Amino acid sequence: MNVIIKKICLVFLFFFILTEKPLYAQRQLQVNTEVWYGLMTSGQIAPNWSIWIDTHHVPELFVIYRGGLTYHAEDQKIAVTAGYANLGLTTPFSEGKLIRPEHRPWAQLVYRLPTQSDFSVRFRYRHDARYRANFNSTEITDGYSLNHRMRFNASLRYNWRNALSPHFNFSTTLFNESLFTVGPSPSDNPFEHRVFVLFSFQKKAITFSPGYHIRFATPNPETLRINHGLFLWINFNYNFKNFRRHNLKEFPGDHL
Repeated sequence: MNVIIKKICLVFLFFFILTEKPLYAQRQLQVNTEVWYGLMTSGQIAPNWSIWIDTHHVPELFVIYRGGLTYHAEDQKIAVTAGYANLGLTTPFSEGKLIRPEHRPWAQLVYRLPTQSDFSVRFRYRHDARYRANFNSTEITDGYSLNHRMRFNASLRYNWRNALSPHFNFSTTLFNESLFTVGPSPSDNPFEHRVFVLFSFQKKAITFSPGYHIRFATPNPETLRINHGLFLWINFNYNFKNFRRHNLKEFPGDHL
């Protein structure tokens, strides 16, 4: 198992370098700072089923309210989720106000590599159907444009347990995600790559996860846009009843 995990880490690193290198060649660079806030909840409603509702907010960029229903396989290696999200987006003329609505049906598949160690690897694919309101140079107009966004995510997590304190569990996670946006409508951000470094402090059902993130985007062939900054996610896991024989595993990265 350790040999398999080492090989996966090398592939993970190679993929990151391969996807990032072309972004830097002969492009105009735009660098912005941002702060990302997230509040995520998940609740087990049956031995193999859970629901989750979360919200993410980046000031002057977007706010999202998202819900989903998840089926977990018996061995918890695979989890499948489908849901709906409602968003408010900024526009070039709204001075940071989130006035552009978006409706987003979505679904995702999570696969966790089996492991007996404190080191774990998880892969996720998510598909977003983005119905965003149309706008012109001065206002929101009638109708919606549709884009499909394909999101490929891999995460490496190490559980340090009570290494910092006997009163809480500590873990670190590295997320690496590539997002590809296609038609039928024209896309204003066809490719984006995200990296998150996450430090999680868990006490019972609540996990506080501060960290740092960086997002690389190519809105056009001549421009490379980099958004980066701190983030804070708060995750709350709960059960509607006591499922002693089958407690489900969910982590903040499942909700990213």
